[in-house]
Amino acid sequence: MQRWSVHAAVLALVLSGASSGALRGREAIEPRPWSALYDEAVAALAGSDAHAAVDAVERAARRAPPNHPYLLYAKVRAYTKAGRTDDAFTALGLLAEKGIAADVLVSPSFEALRDHGRWPEWQEKLQALVAPAQRSVVAFRLNEPDFFPDAMTYDRGSRRFLIGSLFKRKVVVVDEVSGRVVDYATSREAGFLGVRGLQADNQRGALYVLSAGGPEMQGYAAADEGQSFLHRLQLSSGRQVTRTPPPPLAAGHLLDELVQAADGTLYMTDARAGVLYRWRPGARAMEPFVTIGADLRPSGLAWSADGRALYVSHIEGISRIMLPTREAVPVGNPASVTLVGIDGLAAYQGDLIAVQNGLPGLSRVVRLRLAPDGVNVRAVDILDANLPDHDMPTSGVVVGDGYYYIANSQLRRFTAPGVPGPADALQKPVIRRVNLVTKAEQPGKTAAAR
Repeated sequence: MQRWSVHAAVLALVLSGASSGALRGREAIEPRPWSALYDEAVAALAGSDAHAAVDAVERAARRAPPNHPYLLYAKVRAYTKAGRTDDAFTALGLLAEKGIAADVLVSPSFEALRDHGRWPEWQEKLQALVAPAQRSVVAFRLNEPDFFPDAMTYDRGSRRFLIGSLFKRKVVVVDEVSGRVVDYATSREAGFLGVRGLQADNQRGALYVLSAGGPEMQGYAAADEGQSFLHRLQLSSGRQVTRTPPPPLAAGHLLDELVQAADGTLYMTDARAGVLYRWRPGARAMEPFVTIGADLRPSGLAWSADGRALYVSHIEGISRIMLPTREAVPVGNPASVTLVGIDGLAAYQGDLIAVQNGLPGLSRVVRLRLAPDGVNVRAVDILDANLPDHDMPTSGVVVGDGYYYIANSQLRRFTAPGVPGPADALQKPVIRRVNLVTKAEQPGKTAAAR
């Protein structure tokens, strides 16, 4: 889940000034998706009315899938805010059973729980859940603390990484051998909005860029909301060849992630419209391929091992879409494993590599080991988790037997739309490389069942 979910929800928690009083006693005239009710709950949690927050959270929880981690976390916050500590501990127990401690150990929002007589029985359990796990090393760093990276790809022909900036609306290139970093293309030449997706096509000499308007970009204006484009650039030079918008839609668009088939066809998620789009080489327009649902806010994309299906991450987990039939099937998982909060998604040897960041304190890279049927997760290897330089990790790219990922997008460090935090609070972006070679060799911690 991403942007309209991960990033929008995070920004709402930080920035919201909405009146929670207006939410009290509000009844929907017609059924609305639980994700919309969740947004209202997030706004209510940012307000001062504890009872309104509880009402809003419980309203969303009644509509959401049972024990969804986002709602469990919201319940812990709301019940703590309202002084209902027993209910808060109950929700916390359900959250912990899914392997998530969130930020309960450190956030001021949970000080009342930490002062409670029952806290000692919880502290050790939660500390175990946030213990660091590491299989990665630092591959390289960028020199711009206010870069706010959110997309990357690899140019195999020239052995270089391309990394996109949400805030600075540009793409930089990093030489794999020398580590030299230079600007590749900027909004001035290509008309980028915030850069959200990248795909290098060595066979056709192209770089595909997804950009979209949003509050994390420099020069943000309300009119940018709903604007989104697929840019095609010449891979060797960065010169823009085409810029293609999605089909007109009143609610607007937010093109988020993309993957490419062997024949050059692109598939793109639209987190705002809830659509998987397809673009064929030479076409003047992209076309809707599968409607996933705006309420699900699709984001990450990865191929199945046979190339006949796509995995799509969204607010409720992961779905597998068969390309010949366009049928979507939810991916199952053990009860002790959660597939929500996934931002980046990639394929590796029949499994999925995922970056989870959907809650404060949820910061990890995992390998989702798929069953032979491809529609069930049989186990989860935790590859990296809770590292000191993690600050909302986002997406990455598989290169050989390594997964390179953005460790610190810092997307929670905005103080207002288009306004990042002070320079002394920002760090240089870190790109980490996880060794994906399986062991006997180097096993990650595995969470299949507790």
